[in-house]
Amino acid sequence: MHLAANAVTGITGPMDYKYMKVLRFVLRIISGWPGKALGEKTLRIEGMGHAYYNTILSLVYLALGIAYLKKNFHRFDFLELGQLYIVLLMNMLSTSRAFTLCLSQKYREVAKIFIQKIHLFYFKEKSDFAMKIHITVHKISFISAVYLSVLLFIAACMFNLIPMYNNYSAGRFASFDNLENTTYEQAISCLYPWNFETNFNGYLAATLSGWYGTILCGSSVSMFDLFLCLMIFNLWGHFKILIHNLEHFPRPASEVVDAEGEERSGRTVGSEMYSQSELEEVAVLLRDCIQYHMLIYNFTNNMSDAFGMALFIYYSFHQITGCLLLLECSQMTAAALTRYLPLTIIMFGELVLLSIIFETIGTMSEKLKDAVYKVPWEYMDTKNRRTVLIFLIKVQEPIHVKAGGLVDVGVTTMASILKTSFSYFAFLRTF
Repeated sequence: MHLAANAVTGITGPMDYKYMKVLRFVLRIISGWPGKALGEKTLRIEGMGHAYYNTILSLVYLALGIAYLKKNFHRFDFLELGQLYIVLLMNMLSTSRAFTLCLSQKYREVAKIFIQKIHLFYFKEKSDFAMKIHITVHKISFISAVYLSVLLFIAACMFNLIPMYNNYSAGRFASFDNLENTTYEQAISCLYPWNFETNFNGYLAATLSGWYGTILCGSSVSMFDLFLCLMIFNLWGHFKILIHNLEHFPRPASEVVDAEGEERSGRTVGSEMYSQSELEEVAVLLRDCIQYHMLIYNFTNNMSDAFGMALFIYYSFHQITGCLLLLECSQMTAAALTRYLPLTIIMFGELVLLSIIFETIGTMSEKLKDAVYKVPWEYMDTKNRRTVLIFLIKVQEPIHVKAGGLVDVGVTTMASILKTSFSYFAFLRTF
């Protein structure tokens, strides 16, 4: 408990945690933080107006990318086209997040409920085990926030600085005059206005817009993923607490006897029923467990409604990019492997990791069935046995977050996506 005390000293709410502050800071930039719903003091630029601005801006980037690709398709080989397609797909994913989350009232309501009611911060004082789970989830959440934030920073820097270095090493910055026999290399070529490829001022404008677009797109993907993972981590913690409470459900006092079989608590040894006072306590405990389960169940359904379409598009994105990356790597040249193999590993690794995190909800849901059945219902009266039966029926329905309301988000769907990607890859390789 000493560690627990240190972990919560001076903390008055989940928003006092550093990882929540980082999440709020980034999501406020992309209009994804429900500050108004939480009653926080918001900036003038925040609100639905800012959300519409970011959405329109994402659409502008997408339109420029499609127009550039259509105009310059013939200029690039398959290796370079792969990067253009992937950037365009990332842009589509970012734009979809703006529509399905930033402009969604359901998302803001779910985020508000999570921060004000569901976060394990509000349950840590219920028992020593709840405090232990809270600290575990807190550590996992902190590590995840640091990992995704650092990954976003590194990815944005490498994506934009490498082309700038290539331009410098090629001597394209030696003079600010327009280039004659070469062009400036740009990280996001599809953002280039058509006649700016040899003009330094045009290159500078495109570079600045590319940096902003990279941060906007990367934040839309990684920070919303982080927010979703935080919710899953806390749901996992709630399942652990509920299952622990069921597995340590109090048994009749008459079962507590010493080695000689002497009576304890004034009860007859061998009695198979709870006393009347114990039955009243059992009824209260069962009611609390059922209400706790309904809290978890309802919030998971609300998550599916709020994030369902975003997750469906996210899985579709992995389906397409997975096949495309495999095609690029199949060239087996040094240039192709250097450019696309790390990205392929990262993309498939992210898909696997996120699916495993979501699968924990389904796994805990299955464990909950056994925990309810193992409740000592045989010692209860008819009324409490009926309550246990109703509870047992309710937990038979597995709890899953669904993508688009159609498929469960987990390892089964992930395996299907991987299998389909390899199948499409093998089919396209024949052409």
